[in-house]
Amino acid sequence: MKIKMDDAKIVAEALKVEDPEWCKCYAEGDLIKIEIKTNKIGALLYAVDDYLMHLKLCEGILECIRKID
Repeated sequence: MKIKMDDAKIVAEALKVEDPEWCKCYAEGDLIKIEIKTNKIGALLYAVDDYLMHLKLCEGILECIRKID
């Protein structure tokens, strides 16, 4: 999965803490790339949902920080 986002590197570093051994999240330019490798559909759905929820939270936090600066 690839998601274009401002401050992709900062967000990817924040999400890296959540990475289990079968998932990884990293930045390339303004893209956040999420790789999930599992044979279990439930684990895949959970991981995608978890990453998307955390990305939305990061967007909100970064927006607040930008308003302060």
